[in-house]
Amino acid sequence: METILARLPLSPLPPANDLVAEAHHRIANSLALLVGLVRMQGASIKKKTETTFSNADVRQLLDSVAARISTISQLHRILSHASNDGVINLKPHLRDVTDALVAALSSSDQQVRIMHTGQDCMILMRHVQPVILILCEIFINAMKYAHPAGVPLIMVVDCAPAADGRLVLTVSDDGVGLPEGSQPEEIGSMGFKLMKRLADEIGGDFRIQSTHLGLSFRLSLPESVMAGAKLA
Repeated sequence: METILARLPLSPLPPANDLVAEAHHRIANSLALLVGLVRMQGASIKKKTETTFSNADVRQLLDSVAARISTISQLHRILSHASNDGVINLKPHLRDVTDALVAALSSSDQQVRIMHTGQDCMILMRHVQPVILILCEIFINAMKYAHPAGVPLIMVVDCAPAADGRLVLTVSDDGVGLPEGSQPEEIGSMGFKLMKRLADEIGGDFRIQSTHLGLSFRLSLPESVMAGAKLA
């Protein structure tokens, strides 16, 4: 799977001074990434020839695809709001993205409530795509595994600059956490590998913490993300 993820198309960026071209380029990259993920899921299903998929399993797969498509749509809207200097305040857009994810993933069997905290998150346009795609994968994971019994899910999305100048996005749920004995670094699912790869792409530090209070994802971006946005 790691080899396949490494081959997923993420082509080089156009010159940074052409913001419109960069926005379109990033959306094209996201769509290409989505196609690759769907094909990977299809290949995985094909290998499970003796597995019978329930209606719930099929719905979950389709909901995940719908969530990723919806996220790319929201990403296009976010990039269209970039200022002439290529700086975006991510915080007001996070609510729109998470609302769209809830609409795509929640059902009468699994309700979810989102709480937003934090401050303004000023980042350069080129960092937005990986951050939003990581957020999407976190939500897909939470909706699948946080509350197997269908208990209403509560998620907290916090974005704020840290004291050391880094920009930190933390997404937590109140679910059951990882299976007993499992360690975050041992997780081998496609979604987790994709999140790690996207974080590495922008020089971010991505960590997962599991406790009896639920699962917490922390994406810490380099100080250059904040400094670059302030100086741009």
